[in-house]
Amino acid sequence: MTSSPEFGLPQALPDRPGPEDIAQLEAQTRALRAVDYAGGGGMCRDAVLARIHRGHELLRAAPAEPVRRRLCAAVADLHNLAAWTSFDSGHVGAAHHHLDLALALVEPGGNDELAANLRYRRGRIHLHHGATDEALAQFQHGRLAARRAGSSLAASILSANQAWAYAKKGDEQLALGLLGRAVEEFETAGPAEAPDWARFFTETDVAAMTGTVRTELAVRGRPRHARTAVEALTEAVGRYGADMARSRAFCLAMLAHAHLLEDDLERGAAIGTEAVDAAETLKSVRTKDRLRPLRLEAENRRDHAAVRGLAEHLTAFVVSSSHV
Repeated sequence: MTSSPEFGLPQALPDRPGPEDIAQLEAQTRALRAVDYAGGGGMCRDAVLARIHRGHELLRAAPAEPVRRRLCAAVADLHNLAAWTSFDSGHVGAAHHHLDLALALVEPGGNDELAANLRYRRGRIHLHHGATDEALAQFQHGRLAARRAGSSLAASILSANQAWAYAKKGDEQLALGLLGRAVEEFETAGPAEAPDWARFFTETDVAAMTGTVRTELAVRGRPRHARTAVEALTEAVGRYGADMARSRAFCLAMLAHAHLLEDDLERGAAIGTEAVDAAETLKSVRTKDRLRPLRLEAENRRDHAAVRGLAEHLTAFVVSSSHV
């Protein structure tokens, strides 16, 4: 017997799982993913792990095709979400483990669209931790899977993240070329409904990635990109709602950084303070990590009173959150 996710009551495992059992698992994943976007991985990681146990119980019941194929995808996406919430909570080893398990479930069956997303997420983990070449290798694997799947949306996500990686390496030409390709692929994707794991990537996220790539280039000695970064990130911040609170916090931090790079110090300090305030509402180690470049930039401009206040606010937040 397992527990009902809604009421904590005993729930029998079906002898032969059917579409309704898988639909319930998929709905739970959607709901938990929404919690992750809005509150951070720490808000739902334990609940995701509990659902994975249920998913593997269903798999062991060995349903026949095509039910088994759909169930493999549903359990793999739970592992996908477990990886992302683990990454967001600072459990990097666990994140890679869940991605390994997810890929083992989908790659043999040829679910290339989900495989592309899994490769994207592994690349993002590497990118976050400064392993840019490893990230690019994963993004390239993802592109091949997206091509096999015929998914322009998956390809756009991967192109945008390749652009970010090359911007971190200071390669302006490749970064901007890939960013342009990401926009074209996104426009080609059309209005068809995206799978849940890729639904986050909307016009707002395209703007956010544009601002991110441009800010990275500005940091690396090309300050002319800061103005375009400010425009794109301002657009993204204005569009993100409470359902995407973590993404909005990321964009606020990047926007504040871009304003500082433009020498718009008052505005940068004000938005930076808003970024810290937004981060304080989230259970996300990654959000704290994403504030570090802004903190370094603010520390370098401490002669300005407002920016000095921001630097102190950032330091207090990082120190306090390190003890949580």
